[in-house]
Amino acid sequence: MYMNYYIHTFGCQMNYSDSERIASYLNSLGFKKASKAQKADFVIFNSCSIRQKGEDKVVGQIRETARRKKQNPNLLIALTGCMVRHSSTQKTPKDLQDKSLRRLSHLDIAFRIEDLPKLKSLISNSLKSPEIESQKNYFHIKPDYTSTFQAFIPISTGCDKFCTYCIVPYARGREVSRPLKEILQEATHLVENGCKEITLLGQTVDSYGLSPIDRKAGLFNYTEVDAGKLPPPFVQLLNKIDKLHKKGLKRLRFTSPHPKDVSPELIEAYGKLKTLMPHIHLPIQSGDNTCLKRMNRPYTTKRYIEIINALRASCPDIAITTDIIVGFCGETEKEFKNTLDLYGKVGFDFCFIGQYSTRKGTYASQHLIDDVSREKKLKRWHILNSLLKKITHEKLAKFIGSEVEVLVEKSTTKAKNFLYTGTTPHNKVVQFTSPRKNLVGTFQNVGIKKAENWLLHGELI
Repeated sequence: MYMNYYIHTFGCQMNYSDSERIASYLNSLGFKKASKAQKADFVIFNSCSIRQKGEDKVVGQIRETARRKKQNPNLLIALTGCMVRHSSTQKTPKDLQDKSLRRLSHLDIAFRIEDLPKLKSLISNSLKSPEIESQKNYFHIKPDYTSTFQAFIPISTGCDKFCTYCIVPYARGREVSRPLKEILQEATHLVENGCKEITLLGQTVDSYGLSPIDRKAGLFNYTEVDAGKLPPPFVQLLNKIDKLHKKGLKRLRFTSPHPKDVSPELIEAYGKLKTLMPHIHLPIQSGDNTCLKRMNRPYTTKRYIEIINALRASCPDIAITTDIIVGFCGETEKEFKNTLDLYGKVGFDFCFIGQYSTRKGTYASQHLIDDVSREKKLKRWHILNSLLKKITHEKLAKFIGSEVEVLVEKSTTKAKNFLYTGTTPHNKVVQFTSPRKNLVGTFQNVGIKKAENWLLHGELI
């Protein structure tokens, strides 16, 4: 069996969390992590297929890696993540194979991330040495955490929203949540071993525990929840994890919530919980109601603004970031202007702007026309990006002259000093220099002197 592995990870934080579990699983099999892909006998591509461009990038890198098989015939290549529908190998009957195996002849294994416990059997099948693999829940595999002071905890997998532009419900399946007790055990173990910041992950994280599958499984007391006697499951989870501040947890974050499932109790949590950070990433996607309907986003701009106002009433200095797609099918100049107006009205701290591109397999690819030209998409992107830069700089400039607490995340050498980078409670990125060593993983007070581009620059206090 192959001993050296390397994982290429693409996409969101969920994929990076999945890669930690893949690494842990392979370590348990006796594999060793290679320092780079060129030294590995087993290369895994953890894919993202939200955008067609992203999938094409993965395919290109798999083909590039496959060229190494001329020098190393024993090289094994596997694909997982959002691009895989059926766990299989090149030796699986063609009608049961994942399409990626038919598309890429040098790809040996394709596996869905929830089938990670079956990976040993898939490897054995590829190597003609069958072994029986005990079945195990994917979430029961302890991750090989890449940090001792920060951790991602996935609380659910899959999605039930079916936005017309998105492939995730088809790629990851229907939404299924982890039991609260199981999540709390993982969080407690992390904190007891020095973790200071936890980020909860889910495709639509605030719908935790609310899917039809979750209800059928009886994960929560839904009679009490529906009657308003208990908060929604996600808020129950936040309340439980917040109590870990007594054990040393300092920061709790989550991503990404869906506006449809933002509850009054979640909003109130921002004014009550000790560890919940004053930042929320709440995707709006468009500032026009007609466009939102075409996207199958079940809220209006009025409702979205109501949520924002309520969040700011609960936590006055909360930082709000978002996602916006420009040039979606049928987007008119008026619809785009409505997005600009909403952006200015909300005053987002930051925004991830994407130009719409057709994603094969989605509702939009089959039923809507991608009728906004590339030139218009690019123009609209630049217009919105200019507004983004202006408002983001104004938001950052307000921190000049203040003292902020920074969780130091990484360092590089700079002349005789170390250049440290970290984040504030509001998720602002801060850089500062210091001759002091070993500050990574600690909290430091930093006086902010300058705001530049997307960064705050300061001095250690």
